[in-house]
Amino acid sequence: MPQAKLNDISLYYEIYGKGKPLLLIAGLGSDNSSWAGVVKIFSKRFQAIVFDNRGAGRSSIIRKQHTIRRMADDAVRILDYLGIERAYIIGHSMGGYIAQEMAINYPDRVDRLVLESTAPVSSKRNNILFEDIYNQLEREGYSEAWVKRWAFWLFSVEAFGRGKFIDTFIKQAAKYPYPMSADSFKAQAEAIAKFDSRSQLSGIKAKTLIIEGEDDILIKPDEARALVKHIRGSVIKLIRGLAHCIHMENPALFTKAVVDFLER
Repeated sequence: MPQAKLNDISLYYEIYGKGKPLLLIAGLGSDNSSWAGVVKIFSKRFQAIVFDNRGAGRSSIIRKQHTIRRMADDAVRILDYLGIERAYIIGHSMGGYIAQEMAINYPDRVDRLVLESTAPVSSKRNNILFEDIYNQLEREGYSEAWVKRWAFWLFSVEAFGRGKFIDTFIKQAAKYPYPMSADSFKAQAEAIAKFDSRSQLSGIKAKTLIIEGEDDILIKPDEARALVKHIRGSVIKLIRGLAHCIHMENPALFTKAVVDFLER
């Protein structure tokens, strides 16, 4: 298993394809497997790199105070480890927070930036929600019931009515051999609660695409629009009928939007 040994931690990663490097950063409670539906599509045009944030999947567990900035440092260290000077960056949800920190603090490492279903700050409601989801995970353990509750916040009404999509997601997620521990989920949620990029967004120089589902109830469209107001030259693509996990609900639509932006 490919592991990047980085001083205090070890981060698991996978690489697909050749070409311009494209780093994909997962969200809260997720790891590299969340990109499974799109990474091979991207690999036809780019060198697609996915990895597990600290505390997730097959990366090291979290042993000290956790911040979004620290996870952004990890992402840059992955690029260093692989000898990559500059890359396209995609961040989903919490991964979008990490991607913002990369673009703010390491501008020379970020070519173009794609922010999916994310915002410049986490809402008070979401911070309370994540604490409740953590409590459920600690109390009940990683199970189909826990994944199902989480899924209500991730997918659109249409997805729940589309054949076996949700049932398959829940069953596969519940059987995943590298589930996140309650402590690591809590550490990521606490990092999210402390994140606020609003005063620094004007410093982002990378060309930026914001992708947001009109039916996203976790990070609402107005929260995503706040990014457009402060990132100079950024554009937003609102997608009707999709919710928080656009790249999972409609991989073809998501990858087309991203490729069109990166290659134009």
